[in-house]
Amino acid sequence: MPEIPHDPKLAAATDIIFDCPFCGKNLAIDLRGASLMVICPDCGRNVQVPEPAPGDPAEEGPAAPITVSAEALASAHTKIERLVSTLEEIRDRRRYLEHLRTENMARFEQIGGEVEVIQNSLDRIVSLLQEAVAEKMSGSAPPQES
Repeated sequence: MPEIPHDPKLAAATDIIFDCPFCGKNLAIDLRGASLMVICPDCGRNVQVPEPAPGDPAEEGPAAPITVSAEALASAHTKIERLVSTLEEIRDRRRYLEHLRTENMARFEQIGGEVEVIQNSLDRIVSLLQEAVAEKMSGSAPPQES
């Protein structure tokens, strides 16, 4: 339904504001709702929306078109051109940064592979050292002198 409770914050300047004749509820509806039958949200009865009063701002219709000076129009076009140029610079910068990010990801993957090779080598060294210690402890004890 196009009806809304009248609240100055909610009603537009072009709304028709009227009261329900049955319960007194304050209602507001768009100008296009003039002469329509609507249901009052409080009492639930059918209410006919009145025609706007003569001289009512809602009756005046839309305001006259805004005229723009040539100077303001030229200024707006200059701003638009500047913004378009800035947008292109930002897009170029983004493409460049995305390219760098892709290259860095490849480098980090390569570094990760190298770290894995180093870790495997360290693991083999630790294993060999542990084997040497185990052999020394198990039976290769030096002879005792008497």
